[in-house]
Amino acid sequence: MAELHPPIVHFAVALIIIGVIFELLGFALKIESLKHAAFWTFIAGVLAVWGAMFSGEAAEEAVEHFIEGTNAEKVFEHHEELGKFLPWIFTGLGLFRVYLYVKENSKLMIIYLIAAFIGIGLIGYQGRLGGKMVYEYGVGVKPLMEKTPVIHSSDKDED
Repeated sequence: MAELHPPIVHFAVALIIIGVIFELLGFALKIESLKHAAFWTFIAGVLAVWGAMFSGEAAEEAVEHFIEGTNAEKVFEHHEELGKFLPWIFTGLGLFRVYLYVKENSKLMIIYLIAAFIGIGLIGYQGRLGGKMVYEYGVGVKPLMEKTPVIHSSDKDED
């Protein structure tokens, strides 16, 4: 399950961001079909955020013993703490959005959109932490030389 964490995370991020953008456009342009698409996209994103958290817990099991006592450990702990908090934030936003789906209110929709953009900012920060672990510390990455043979340009067959 650990290897599913990156694609699940990217799927969740895309759904949340697209849902909020659709919401903003639907609200601003008063397009009902876009509002409905926004609603269902965001709700799917909320579910995917929970999947990201659970797959992240599996990923933690796979790497935690490799990073103990390293610089990556602090980044990892911060990433983990935020990762356990984000699903609850987006569940709250999702419930708020369900309420607005049932009972439209323009003023509350503006509050929802502001909160949703703040949530997207938190996702961005979470992604930065995850990227730092992978690209700066190599957490969860198998060494390139173990998996990939080196092919030099002189070794390629010429057609």
